[in-house]
Amino acid sequence: MSSPTGSVDSPSAGLPAEAQAGIWAANLAALGSRFPGLVELLLEQRGAGESAERRLSVHETASGQPSAKIEGGSWLHSPRDPREEARRLASRGLESGSDAALLLGFGLGYLAEACLDQGTERVIVCEADLCLLAAALESRDLSRALADTRLGFVVGGEADAIVSALEVSGASRASVLGLKAAEFAYPEWYEGAREAASRWNAKGQANENTLRRFGRLWVRNLARNIDQVSRAPGVRELEGRFAGMPALVLAAGPSLDEVLPLVGEIARRALVICVDTALRSLLERGLEPDFLVVVDPQYWNWRHVADLRSPRSILVSESAAWPAVFRFACRGVYLGGSLFPLGRRIESFFGAKGDLGAGGSVATSAWDLARLLGCEPIWMAGLDLGFPRGATHARASLFEQLALARGSRLRPAESEQAAAVCGPWTGDAPAAGGGLVRTDARMRLYAWWFEARLARPGSPRTLTLAPEGLAIPGMALGSPEELLDGPVLRPAIDRVLAGISAAPPREADDRGRSGLSRLLEELEAIAAEAEAAVEAAASARTALAEGAAGAGRLKLALGRLDAADRSIADCPAKEVAAFLMPPLGDLLSGRARNLEESIAQSETVYRSVAESARYHIEALARGAEVEELARPRPSSS
Repeated sequence: MSSPTGSVDSPSAGLPAEAQAGIWAANLAALGSRFPGLVELLLEQRGAGESAERRLSVHETASGQPSAKIEGGSWLHSPRDPREEARRLASRGLESGSDAALLLGFGLGYLAEACLDQGTERVIVCEADLCLLAAALESRDLSRALADTRLGFVVGGEADAIVSALEVSGASRASVLGLKAAEFAYPEWYEGAREAASRWNAKGQANENTLRRFGRLWVRNLARNIDQVSRAPGVRELEGRFAGMPALVLAAGPSLDEVLPLVGEIARRALVICVDTALRSLLERGLEPDFLVVVDPQYWNWRHVADLRSPRSILVSESAAWPAVFRFACRGVYLGGSLFPLGRRIESFFGAKGDLGAGGSVATSAWDLARLLGCEPIWMAGLDLGFPRGATHARASLFEQLALARGSRLRPAESEQAAAVCGPWTGDAPAAGGGLVRTDARMRLYAWWFEARLARPGSPRTLTLAPEGLAIPGMALGSPEELLDGPVLRPAIDRVLAGISAAPPREADDRGRSGLSRLLEELEAIAAEAEAAVEAAASARTALAEGAAGAGRLKLALGRLDAADRSIADCPAKEVAAFLMPPLGDLLSGRARNLEESIAQSETVYRSVAESARYHIEALARGAEVEELARPRPSSS
């Protein structure tokens, strides 16, 4: 039986034409309820009589379920029992900790069904050829899977669209499962799909590594900044205040030096947002930004602004920033919402601040501030994300000045630049204006963050003024002349800024203080419960080793562990207490093979819970002591 989308051998092998038409209609109805645009494409393709580049043949199997081949290739599914094979593939391929499955090839849909049946939160099918998808929809009743809101599609086009699909899905990490025959038939497209998924997944790994490195610092800073959280307004109060106005975002890459002479004129026509590392360069020109963004928690990051002042600027920061940041001389302070459980819990006592994106670089937060303000277009200056002409930063930046200060005859400043540019993780990549630029893995991650955000529906038009910087899909190359040709908007910008900076700091109330007391009580309860569970696990191991003689004590200890599970799971502070714990995959060496290993793993997990809870308690206590010492005392007469 022929098909407009490929050859279907044996009655889909054997189905009468009307039955096949019924399957097609049922599948399209289910798909159309969620993806009407995709159905239109399928109908257009069918009406035009287009056929797949490689034809699909469908065959009956001993299990009674059809299987399929791509012409010139091997079986897409098992020729004996495709459904059971898909279950096994899903069981092996769905990684612990992932909340999405990215399927390379749809075939006849068995793998998608298996992932959905195993409870996967999101399943995104990547299919290189629309015609092969159409052939599948004629071959099997897939209406149940197609109607499932967890299932999505990326069909044909550029494989980079997968980054956008993953970003829009809300997933944090995706397992990648492929149909080998599909990948063999369309190697370039699926190779691009794998690369896109790898780029997107790398963000999550970077976040995990950052947590391991800075998690405790974030907690300490948050504990010391509680007073700021209670008093400073949130960025959500700024949303849309500069709607439709252009913004110039200044990062500290080498190309910033080329734009700086024009910033004074550009500032008459656009809002100016500056990252901490670029502030020194701007102030040396006698200019102050409208907004200064400082979000990094480290001491060395504060050093970028430590000896500077910008009284006309509004500081935008985060509650985990280095505490001295909030002593910076500026026009006012606004906070973005915390990314961390402790910060979010503290904000719940004093009022939400509003989300400000973070992609590992302060430039990503500065761009997201411009987006939140309603600015469009957004012009990025100094966003090189590479080493154009071998340079690392703008000349006036602290990084550059420290390198010059450390330089000597035997090790000049250029040696540090060479070490960065020629490091083990560097390589060449396409530049925005053509050619190649040297970059590294860290800066590629920042670029992928921008790529993913710009792919979201409704993202503001964004242009780069760095032709020799790293090319970012979705970010076009612009020129300063385009900005300078725009209308003068400075009077309108200044009026909005005056209203924003006039907002007085808030006063902490009893609700916030009682919330903090409650949080400490909850953390203390979790720590005590986890410590008791560690003791119960140790007792269970001893009782288990005693065999029948320890059966009674083993039962009591296991019951105590179950009670600890329920108690901690019901506590509102459980996410706070879990924040500093390593990933479970690192804590546990694989799945427990017997009761003894299961008890040992429980002991490890509970010990980690107790340590994290205790650290939070101690940090909050120290933060309260520092705050009390810093309070002005009434003078004695």
